[in-house]
Amino acid sequence: MLPVDDPPSPPSPGRRRGRGRPSVIDSGAVAEAAFRLWREKGFADTSWADLAEATGVSARTLLRHFPTKADIAWIGVAHATDRLRDALEKTSAADSLADAIRAGVVSSVSHHPRVQRVNPAWLRLIADEPELVAMAPRAYRPWIDELAAFIGRRVPHAPPAICRALASTYQAAAFAALTEWADSGAIGDSADAVDAMLGWIDIRIPETPTRT
Repeated sequence: MLPVDDPPSPPSPGRRRGRGRPSVIDSGAVAEAAFRLWREKGFADTSWADLAEATGVSARTLLRHFPTKADIAWIGVAHATDRLRDALEKTSAADSLADAIRAGVVSSVSHHPRVQRVNPAWLRLIADEPELVAMAPRAYRPWIDELAAFIGRRVPHAPPAICRALASTYQAAAFAALTEWADSGAIGDSADAVDAMLGWIDIRIPETPTRT
């Protein structure tokens, strides 16, 4: 749901692949530097050599981790999906479906200062850059699939199309909240903006299966 991932745990001593080649890179730092560069130079006009110079990571290593520049832009979705899954698993059956989803979605938003700092630039970029706009449905699919699967488990008689529609609605609402937060000056925690937005959503579950 957010552009960069939380800082990785430091690698254990000796975890290296090949001479002088680290097994991990700080992908969050790479994304932060990339967004700073894209803001100055433009997404399309930024080369891999430019990214290598800005990040301090060789172009070859960057390409090994990120097949396209767009993969850098959407790197945070996987970590947001992990946070969503963990939060949903902790919800109680006593919670209403709307409350459980709200808690999970809000928890999927990272509180890390790096993410909060970079997020406004990320939102502007993916709204304006055609390549990233086109990639959005595929990038968000794992997050939406995770939430749809949870809804299906909580409401077994709900058709899969309904579960996916609800999950997509929550993704769109969360993104709208983040966009408004960024456009308003990025004041406060972006997760609080998402929480306030989702407070407007409720779910009415039919007692009998719904036909689609």
